[in-house]
Amino acid sequence: MEAQQMCGKEDAVVVKNLSHRYDGNVALVNVSFALPKGSFTAVIGPNGAGKSTLIKALIGLIKYSEGYVRVYGFDPLKDPESVRKIVGYMPQRESISMHIPLRVRDVVLMGRAARKRLGVLDDRDVRIAKSALEIVGLESLWDERFVNLSGGQQQRVLLARALAVEPKMLILDEPFSAVDVPSMEKITETIEIMRRERNMTVLIVVHDVNPVLHYLDYVILLNKRLVAFGEPHEALNENALLDAYGSVIRIIVCEEGYCHPLIGDRHA
Repeated sequence: MEAQQMCGKEDAVVVKNLSHRYDGNVALVNVSFALPKGSFTAVIGPNGAGKSTLIKALIGLIKYSEGYVRVYGFDPLKDPESVRKIVGYMPQRESISMHIPLRVRDVVLMGRAARKRLGVLDDRDVRIAKSALEIVGLESLWDERFVNLSGGQQQRVLLARALAVEPKMLILDEPFSAVDVPSMEKITETIEIMRRERNMTVLIVVHDVNPVLHYLDYVILLNKRLVAFGEPHEALNENALLDAYGSVIRIIVCEEGYCHPLIGDRHA
């Protein structure tokens, strides 16, 4: 059956029975879920839960062992190029070599190169890249060296790179790693504004879900298998968290009625 037929018209992502192994070691087992277009979803779980494996499967960076994956109707295994043209991927900061003298403009323009088969950029690509950098509030750093930026600024530049793709979907891997509170708030605010203004689908891997909890539509709780999936108040319950993390996780309910799990340093 054709991908577009199997993927619901309103689904941005469909995952069915996804399993993967690295050198015989289980990374994911029988994971299934679907994400509507325009939704905001967080992926959480302990170290080694398969969070990064999941997002790599979605954008075609790994050839998963078993299962069915579609992103806006495209098969990441058979057509990763099409997926990368519609997905803005923000990797962990460690993916950018600090030994290469890249300037901020070089990093952001990588997002434009992802859309082009030959990677030849023109004036329009530069305008879009500059606009993306302006969205994250760092347009004045266009010519600065990436390595000289603070951790928070580097993360915002990587977000600009993802936005430069002009994506239908954002996939972000630990965007709050080693950033200060103002940068965290700026990143969260930018993601939510882009989602609302452009109807982007957002999938974010975090060790602490609380900074984005009030914006979320869904939570995916992983520990190699799908422990829980649903709206935050459904997925973030004590039993599911105990199952995923192996210890009791305290939950605090805020004034707005959201359940905030105090996961502490059990993250990846």
